[in-house]
Amino acid sequence: MINLKSILSIFFPKRCPFCGEVIATNKVICKNCEKKINVKAIKNTLTTRSGRRFLCIAPFAYVEPIRSAIHDYKFRGAKSFAVPFGRYISDILRETVDTTKMDLITSVPLHKARKRERGFNQSEIFAREISRITGIKYVETLKKVKNNKVQHELSLDQRAENVKNVYAVLDKTLVEEKRIIICDDILTTGNTMAECANMLFKSGAKEVIGATIANVENRRK
Repeated sequence: MINLKSILSIFFPKRCPFCGEVIATNKVICKNCEKKINVKAIKNTLTTRSGRRFLCIAPFAYVEPIRSAIHDYKFRGAKSFAVPFGRYISDILRETVDTTKMDLITSVPLHKARKRERGFNQSEIFAREISRITGIKYVETLKKVKNNKVQHELSLDQRAENVKNVYAVLDKTLVEEKRIIICDDILTTGNTMAECANMLFKSGAKEVIGATIANVENRRK
Protein backbone atom coordinates (compact mmCIF):
# COMPACT_ATOMS: atom_id res chain seq x y z
CA MET A 1 0.00 0.00 0.00
CA ILE A 2 1.34 3.42 -0.96
CA ASN A 3 2.26 5.61 1.99
CA LEU A 4 0.88 9.08 1.27
CA LYS A 5 3.17 10.72 3.83
CA SER A 6 6.23 9.21 2.15
CA ILE A 7 5.14 10.53 -1.24
CA LEU A 8 4.42 13.99 0.13
CA SER A 9 7.80 14.07 1.88
CA ILE A 10 9.50 13.72 -1.52
CA PHE A 11 7.77 16.78 -2.97
CA PHE A 12 7.39 18.71 0.29
CA PRO A 13 10.29 17.64 2.53
CA LYS A 14 10.26 18.57 6.19
CA ARG A 15 12.80 21.28 6.96
CA CYS A 16 14.56 22.50 10.06
CA PRO A 17 12.82 25.75 11.13
CA PHE A 18 16.16 27.22 12.26
CA CYS A 19 18.24 26.76 9.09
CA GLY A 20 15.97 25.25 6.42
CA GLU A 21 17.93 22.00 6.03
CA VAL A 22 15.88 18.96 5.06
CA ILE A 23 15.29 16.68 8.06
CA ALA A 24 13.67 13.30 8.69
CA THR A 25 9.94 13.32 9.31
CA ASN A 26 10.46 12.16 12.91
CA LYS A 27 12.81 15.07 13.73
CA VAL A 28 11.92 18.64 14.71
CA ILE A 29 15.28 20.33 13.97
CA CYS A 30 18.55 19.27 12.29
CA LYS A 31 21.54 17.86 14.16
CA ASN A 32 23.68 20.98 13.64
CA CYS A 33 21.05 23.32 15.09
CA GLU A 34 20.38 20.96 17.97
CA LYS A 35 24.05 21.27 18.90
CA LYS A 36 23.80 25.08 18.90
CA ILE A 37 20.79 25.41 21.19
CA ASN A 38 21.30 24.88 24.89
CA VAL A 39 18.34 23.03 26.37
CA LYS A 40 18.15 23.20 30.15
CA ALA A 41 15.39 23.38 32.72
CA ILE A 42 15.16 26.99 33.88
CA LYS A 43 12.89 27.23 36.91
CA ASN A 44 11.48 30.29 38.61
CA THR A 45 9.06 30.67 41.48
CA LEU A 46 6.71 33.59 40.84
CA THR A 47 4.30 35.29 43.25
CA THR A 48 0.91 36.71 42.32
CA ARG A 49 -0.50 39.99 43.64
CA SER A 50 -2.58 38.00 46.11
CA GLY A 51 0.48 36.18 47.42
CA ARG A 52 0.09 32.78 45.73
CA ARG A 53 3.37 31.23 44.63
CA PHE A 54 3.75 29.03 41.56
CA LEU A 55 6.45 27.46 39.41
CA CYS A 56 7.33 28.70 35.94
CA ILE A 57 9.68 26.72 33.69
CA ALA A 58 11.41 27.16 30.32
CA PRO A 59 13.78 25.01 28.22
CA PHE A 60 15.83 27.94 26.91
CA ALA A 61 17.54 31.12 28.01
CA TYR A 62 16.60 34.16 25.92
CA VAL A 63 19.84 34.22 23.92
CA GLU A 64 20.81 33.47 20.32
CA PRO A 65 19.76 31.55 18.32
CA ILE A 66 16.56 31.21 20.37
CA ARG A 67 16.07 34.98 20.55
CA SER A 68 15.95 35.33 16.75
CA ALA A 69 13.80 32.21 16.41
CA ILE A 70 11.19 33.62 18.79
CA HIS A 71 11.27 36.95 16.95
CA ASP A 72 10.65 35.20 13.61
CA TYR A 73 7.93 33.06 15.16
CA LYS A 74 6.19 35.96 16.85
CA PHE A 75 6.54 38.79 14.35
CA ARG A 76 7.27 37.17 10.99
CA GLY A 77 4.71 34.38 11.07
CA ALA A 78 7.23 31.50 11.22
CA LYS A 79 4.65 29.19 12.78
CA SER A 80 6.75 26.08 12.11
CA PHE A 81 8.77 26.96 15.22
CA ALA A 82 5.77 25.93 17.31
CA VAL A 83 6.73 22.27 16.73
CA PRO A 84 10.26 22.33 18.25
CA PHE A 85 9.22 24.84 20.91
CA GLY A 86 6.33 22.60 21.92
CA ARG A 87 8.55 19.50 21.93
CA TYR A 88 11.27 20.97 24.14
CA ILE A 89 8.79 22.55 26.56
CA SER A 90 6.94 19.22 26.80
CA ASP A 91 10.22 17.46 27.65
CA ILE A 92 11.02 19.95 30.41
CA LEU A 93 7.49 19.76 31.79
CA ARG A 94 7.69 15.98 32.02
CA GLU A 95 11.03 16.24 33.83
CA THR A 96 9.76 18.84 36.28
CA VAL A 97 6.13 18.04 37.13
CA ASP A 98 3.80 15.05 36.99
CA THR A 99 1.98 15.95 33.79
CA THR A 100 -0.45 13.05 34.28
CA LYS A 101 -2.01 15.04 37.13
CA MET A 102 -2.49 18.23 35.09
CA ASP A 103 -6.06 18.85 33.92
CA LEU A 104 -5.62 21.35 31.13
CA ILE A 105 -3.29 23.61 29.17
CA THR A 106 -4.13 27.22 28.39
CA SER A 107 -2.30 30.30 27.11
CA VAL A 108 -1.87 33.98 27.85
CA PRO A 109 -4.39 35.66 25.53
CA LEU A 110 -3.90 38.57 23.17
CA HIS A 111 -6.35 41.45 22.98
CA LYS A 112 -8.68 40.92 20.01
CA ALA A 113 -7.25 43.99 18.25
CA ARG A 114 -3.66 42.72 18.64
CA LYS A 115 -4.64 39.22 17.54
CA ARG A 116 -6.43 40.61 14.49
CA GLU A 117 -3.32 42.62 13.59
CA ARG A 118 -0.89 39.69 14.05
CA GLY A 119 -3.27 37.03 12.76
CA PHE A 120 -2.57 34.50 15.52
CA ASN A 121 -1.68 34.12 19.18
CA GLN A 122 1.86 32.73 19.30
CA SER A 123 1.39 31.37 22.82
CA GLU A 124 -1.77 29.49 21.85
CA ILE A 125 -0.09 27.75 18.89
CA PHE A 126 2.76 26.17 20.81
CA ALA A 127 0.44 25.47 23.77
CA ARG A 128 -1.71 23.41 21.42
CA GLU A 129 1.42 21.58 20.27
CA ILE A 130 2.21 20.74 23.91
CA SER A 131 -1.36 19.52 24.26
CA ARG A 132 -0.91 17.27 21.22
CA ILE A 133 2.34 15.82 22.58
CA THR A 134 1.26 15.31 26.20
CA GLY A 135 -2.41 14.50 25.69
CA ILE A 136 -3.42 17.23 28.15
CA LYS A 137 -6.53 19.02 26.90
CA TYR A 138 -6.12 22.59 25.60
CA VAL A 139 -8.79 25.00 26.89
CA GLU A 140 -9.18 28.75 26.42
CA THR A 141 -9.65 30.04 29.97
CA LEU A 142 -8.73 33.73 29.82
CA LYS A 143 -9.53 36.81 27.82
CA LYS A 144 -7.72 40.11 27.63
CA VAL A 145 -10.23 42.82 28.43
CA LYS A 146 -7.92 45.81 28.08
CA ASN A 147 -5.52 46.61 25.25
CA ASN A 148 -2.72 47.81 27.48
CA LYS A 149 0.69 49.13 26.52
CA VAL A 150 3.33 46.72 25.25
CA GLN A 151 5.39 45.52 28.23
CA HIS A 152 8.84 45.84 26.66
CA GLU A 153 8.25 49.54 26.01
CA LEU A 154 7.89 50.24 29.75
CA SER A 155 10.27 50.53 32.65
CA LEU A 156 10.48 47.65 35.12
CA ASP A 157 8.48 49.61 37.70
CA GLN A 158 5.70 50.36 35.20
CA ARG A 159 5.22 46.78 34.04
CA ALA A 160 3.48 45.46 37.16
CA GLU A 161 0.90 48.27 37.04
CA ASN A 162 0.43 47.85 33.29
CA VAL A 163 -1.00 44.31 33.61
CA LYS A 164 -3.37 44.89 36.54
CA ASN A 165 -7.02 44.16 35.72
CA VAL A 166 -6.11 43.38 32.11
CA TYR A 167 -7.15 39.70 32.13
CA ALA A 168 -10.37 37.95 33.09
CA VAL A 169 -11.47 34.31 33.33
CA LEU A 170 -13.94 33.33 30.62
CA ASP A 171 -15.88 30.87 32.76
CA LYS A 172 -15.11 30.05 36.39
CA THR A 173 -16.33 26.47 35.96
CA LEU A 174 -13.53 25.84 33.47
CA VAL A 175 -10.82 26.36 36.10
CA GLU A 176 -12.35 25.47 39.47
CA GLU A 177 -10.33 22.74 41.22
CA LYS A 178 -8.20 22.31 38.09
CA ARG A 179 -4.43 21.88 37.77
CA ILE A 180 -3.46 24.19 34.92
CA ILE A 181 -0.42 24.76 32.71
CA ILE A 182 -0.40 28.27 31.27
CA CYS A 183 1.87 29.16 28.35
CA ASP A 184 3.51 32.40 27.25
CA ASP A 185 6.40 33.02 24.87
CA ILE A 186 9.00 34.77 27.08
CA LEU A 187 9.40 35.30 30.81
CA THR A 188 10.99 38.67 31.51
CA THR A 189 9.83 40.30 34.75
CA GLY A 190 7.13 37.64 35.18
CA ASN A 191 4.38 40.23 35.67
CA THR A 192 2.16 39.03 32.82
CA MET A 193 2.40 35.37 33.81
CA ALA A 194 1.81 36.21 37.49
CA GLU A 195 -1.26 38.31 36.68
CA CYS A 196 -2.81 35.55 34.58
CA ALA A 197 -2.06 32.99 37.29
CA ASN A 198 -3.62 35.35 39.82
CA MET A 199 -6.91 35.38 37.89
CA LEU A 200 -6.88 31.57 37.61
CA PHE A 201 -6.25 31.17 41.34
CA LYS A 202 -9.00 33.69 42.16
CA SER A 203 -11.42 31.59 40.13
CA GLY A 204 -10.57 28.45 42.08
CA ALA A 205 -7.65 26.81 40.25
CA LYS A 206 -5.98 24.20 42.47
CA GLU A 207 -2.53 24.54 40.90
CA VAL A 208 -0.91 26.66 38.18
CA ILE A 209 2.34 25.88 36.36
CA GLY A 210 3.80 28.47 33.99
CA ALA A 211 5.57 27.33 30.82
CA THR A 212 7.48 29.59 28.45
CA ILE A 213 9.78 29.10 25.48
CA ALA A 214 12.56 31.18 27.01
CA ASN A 215 13.51 33.00 30.14
CA VAL A 216 15.43 36.25 30.45
CA GLU A 217 17.88 35.02 33.05
CA ASN A 218 19.03 38.44 34.28
CA ARG A 219 15.44 39.63 34.83
CA ARG A 220 14.65 41.47 38.04
CA LYS A 221 13.31 39.02 40.63
